Amino acid sequence: MQIQLNVDTTFEVNELTDLQKFNDMMETMNMKINKSQIAREMGVDRRTVNKYLNGYRKPDRRNRESVVDAYYPIIRALLYFAIQMWFLRNVGER
Repeated sequence: MQIQLNVDTTFEVNELTDLQKFNDMMETMNMKINKSQIAREMGVDRRTVNKYLNGYRKPDRRNRESVVDAYYPIIRALLYFAIQMWFLRNVGER
């Protein structure tokens, strides 16, 4: 018995995040991916393509505090004092 399947395998990869779906489809069909060709066409490094094929997701935001956060109370107090001084100089003279 011989079975022939005509399956449309057109798949468009516009972003690096699309590579995970592409990888799943290629694994289902037991086909290999040419990572170097994808990297050239997308303008990124081959290792970056490999990372996204393996399911990497770029974090939405950084989980680290700002350097300024430790000094926030001091900055706020200084700004408050500067605004009061400006107000006294400019408005108080009138």
